[in-house]
Amino acid sequence: MERKISYICLMLCLFVPKIWAQVPPESDLVFTKLVHDFGDILLSDGKKSCTFNYTNKGSRPIVIQQVLTSCGCTDPKWDKAPVMPGKSGQISVTFSNDQGPYPFEKTLTVYSTATDLPIILKIKGIVHEKKKSLSELFPVAYSSFRLRNSQYHLGQIAQGEHKTDSAQVVNTGKSAIEVGFTKISKGLIISVYPKKLKPGEIGYLRYTVDTRIHTDWGTVTYSAQPCINGKPEGTAPIEIAAEIRDNFKNYTKEELANAPILLAEQTWTSFDQAKRGSKIEKSFTISNRGRTPLVIHKAIPQDGVTVKAPTAIAPGKSETIAVGIDTSNMIGEIVAVVTLITNVPSRPIMSLSVTGTVTP
Repeated sequence: MERKISYICLMLCLFVPKIWAQVPPESDLVFTKLVHDFGDILLSDGKKSCTFNYTNKGSRPIVIQQVLTSCGCTDPKWDKAPVMPGKSGQISVTFSNDQGPYPFEKTLTVYSTATDLPIILKIKGIVHEKKKSLSELFPVAYSSFRLRNSQYHLGQIAQGEHKTDSAQVVNTGKSAIEVGFTKISKGLIISVYPKKLKPGEIGYLRYTVDTRIHTDWGTVTYSAQPCINGKPEGTAPIEIAAEIRDNFKNYTKEELANAPILLAEQTWTSFDQAKRGSKIEKSFTISNRGRTPLVIHKAIPQDGVTVKAPTAIAPGKSETIAVGIDTSNMIGEIVAVVTLITNVPSRPIMSLSVTGTVTP
């Protein structure tokens, strides 16, 4: 049976409700929401529209200079006149809904005189060719509590920070249910709103990964087991994955200038052929060309792979990283990867790869 070593990527959740918007850059231009979720719509519904309302909370006029979209299917309109202090306005958005049944997520990048950084707005939803039942729309079941997926991905999170997202859920039963969770991973905060779902009611699963509570590095998977009316349901938990990296946000110019610099003689190597069950050993040399110590927070091998790596490399020094591969459960062409999580601002993650062919 052919097997390739590869990362398992979880599907990114497509639904973020209006009531939980992500935090924009600090700005006097304040939006009432940053995300509009159209939910489930039909292709036959035609164009769908929504508005993003904003207020100038500052003391000077603000001009919205430009709104750029990620797709020609999204058409924004806004007032080009200055927004006076205390006054409000809106950006109207029309989604053409003419590209076939598919999940969609479109971004609108808003440039204004309020801040140097743009504000990102999003529209989301799923287009269906024909109407579906709630059970079809939410196939993952924990008794009458149902979700679209049991696995979600929060993307990258800097160490010392937290990130929140949410997904739609539904009660397909005939009576109200109260949803809670047990066996919650440290660092995960998870809840359902409203806590008590009426029959047929769509609610939201809200989940937060807080690295201030739990410190780890690389791809980290958190989990929680749903409880319905106080009773644990299902055999598999809900899983939330995130990529935890070092945090360079508050580095000064001096710290960045003196930061470690990671260089590798090569980031991949290979072997010709090896019989199944044999042990493969390869090494990589990495150097620190910066002015401060290079820290390897974590060296993460894939299944069937081992790694020996230093925890730190002094400025101007080089070290060897040893990679071992056990081919007992491998056959055919393989790609073995080790991921290094470092304190290097210019290269916080480095992947080292070994390729080759395993024969019977």
